[in-house]
Amino acid sequence: MKNLLLFSLVGLLLGSAQAIAEQLVDPTKPQNVIVGNQAHYQKSELKLQSIIKRSGSYKAIISGQLYGIGEQLNGYKVLTISSKNVVLANDNKQIKLDLYDYEIKN
Repeated sequence: MKNLLLFSLVGLLLGSAQAIAEQLVDPTKPQNVIVGNQAHYQKSELKLQSIIKRSGSYKAIISGQLYGIGEQLNGYKVLTISSKNVVLANDNKQIKLDLYDYEIKN
């Protein structure tokens, strides 16, 4: 009986810890960028996760995949990659994905 009570209590505590962990906010998740009085939002479902400089050129990890300049993803071509952002384009529009998405205070 004691073991059953102990296992039940441990299960309850582990279940509570998991529920709390699921509610935590990821501090690296992109949000709004405020520059001066203007807010800019990343409206794309594509997520820029990292930029890597290799042999003098940049590569970008976007939504879990590695891309270089000129490569295609989701109907867009990678136009530019810098140390802070990536510009994608198709025939109709351009998307700028920013690596650092934070508030700038003057």
